[in-house]
Amino acid sequence: MDNKLVDLRDARFVLYEQLEIENLCDTEKFGDHSRETFEMIIDTAEKLAVNEFAPVNSEGDEVGCVFENGTVRCPDAFRDPFRKYCEGGWMSLPDVYDVGGQNAPICMYFACHELFYAANHALTVYMGLTHSAAKVIELYGTQEQKRKYMQPLYEGRYSGTMDLTETQAGSDVGAARTKAVRNPDGTFSIVGGKIFISSGENDLTENIVHIVLARIEGDPEGTRGLSCFIVPKYRVNDDGTLGEANDLVCSGVEHKMGIHGSPTSVLNFGDNGMCRGELLGPEQKGIVVMFHMMNEQRVLVGLQGQALGSTAYLHALDFARERKQGGAFGTRDFTQVPIITHPDVRRNLLWMKAYTEGLRALILYTTFCMDMEAASTDGDEKKRWLNLVELLTPITKAYSTDKGFDVCVRAIQVHGGYGFCKEYKVEQFARDCKITAIYEGTNGIQALDLFGRKIRMKQGEAFRTVVEEMKKTIERASGIAALAPYAESVGRSVAALEEITRFLLEKASGEDAYLAYSWATPYLEIFGDVVLGWMFLWQARKAHEAQAGAGGQDKTFYAGKIATAKFYIGSILPAVYGKMDTIRLFDRSFVEMGESIFVS
Repeated sequence: MDNKLVDLRDARFVLYEQLEIENLCDTEKFGDHSRETFEMIIDTAEKLAVNEFAPVNSEGDEVGCVFENGTVRCPDAFRDPFRKYCEGGWMSLPDVYDVGGQNAPICMYFACHELFYAANHALTVYMGLTHSAAKVIELYGTQEQKRKYMQPLYEGRYSGTMDLTETQAGSDVGAARTKAVRNPDGTFSIVGGKIFISSGENDLTENIVHIVLARIEGDPEGTRGLSCFIVPKYRVNDDGTLGEANDLVCSGVEHKMGIHGSPTSVLNFGDNGMCRGELLGPEQKGIVVMFHMMNEQRVLVGLQGQALGSTAYLHALDFARERKQGGAFGTRDFTQVPIITHPDVRRNLLWMKAYTEGLRALILYTTFCMDMEAASTDGDEKKRWLNLVELLTPITKAYSTDKGFDVCVRAIQVHGGYGFCKEYKVEQFARDCKITAIYEGTNGIQALDLFGRKIRMKQGEAFRTVVEEMKKTIERASGIAALAPYAESVGRSVAALEEITRFLLEKASGEDAYLAYSWATPYLEIFGDVVLGWMFLWQARKAHEAQAGAGGQDKTFYAGKIATAKFYIGSILPAVYGKMDTIRLFDRSFVEMGESIFVS
């Protein structure tokens, strides 16, 4: 794999053979597209990622962002790739023609952005939030706001941010203190501060549009009293030209473990009482408006974790093929052989391959469900696709980022001492990847969302929808003799998932609720494990059907896909039963010891 970014043969298998996305082209929404246009998009994305994004990744990591006198100077090497990305229309690839988009499927947008994140995570962070800011203005903004802010965001002339977090209100969004005071002209004076704002101050674009969560003076406490506001760095005149600077300043940037080329800013609004913002959407519905940004970002962050794991795996694979150490296993020949031949290294690589490919399938399936929901005209069908998206979103975010980071760590291990050195890129991948488990709602918050809300929503309808889809795949694979034992294994895991779900829900409804909720993160991991078993069984069936008529590299690919699926289902998935047994024991030491255990 020369570019060491993404296994595009596997990505194409997921898109065209597993998901059969060409069927989207038969719908009215995506009727202008074809496999030919999809291939043009992927090929162009690969060239941009390989030739422009990847070469400046290390420089961006080493140089980082420079903060001076309230301004941030981004890595100079980022400017040209950023410009080419915007000029190529990548910012609005999945958006409608009316806003300058190309109306491509979201799953195609994500397939391309796996390349961009794998090539240069820090640089691509600027684009993700900018797209989300434009999208939320498209959905909730007035015509004037769309003209002044949305279009420049989609074009990449402006960059966008999402401003939720405050010192006293991290994951507890409802505790936000930033306030908005009504002005006679219909604008609001914004007063407060936000922290951990990605791209909150940068010099890549001529303006920055902050989407800020604040409480209008006099509105209720908690999340129900919050509203959403557009707060530009520079005020925008009616004719679209930039006016005076708004009363907001960047008082510092964080010095971080990773993504050094992406500034994480501290912002102060209204120190001089002159920060002006415009209401976005209805009053006291800010959390609803903001969730449109957050939900897009959560799946996108899952992609970030997977993409970094993807490139880390390919770097480790390349290293293991070239690095010679030790003699061949089981012989007395002391001639050194590539370390890929050693059993421990090979198992590590296959483990990494399985998670990289399984997570790719999960993410592209989740975004495919978004496309199907958007393209469907039948109400019940739309609801079914939406159920799948809503339940899979926290799993996609948390499971993909946790496992993506684990893949990066194993890539370091495969490299041995070299992996701990900056000379090899895998240490940067691990540093850059860790943030994905933290921002856009920590993975613990995702677990609470899954267990506390998503599996219960609509009287369990979303949960049942996912389980029904799993069982359809199991039934189809059961009819293939070579896959029947693996279909049975996945079937057992799905039944066990249903049972442990009932067990925890019962415990959570009584006096053991605190202890039950302490198992939310292990429960999400179990759910993710089973979902990947489902993905691999689905892939094994597709590969088995295609293998008979294949030859050459395709035949080798399908054989490898089936072997990877069998390895995951046979060697990794069974661990879920131990995890479930641990939960069923319901050991009470966690609550009985209380806080006293932490006293030294």
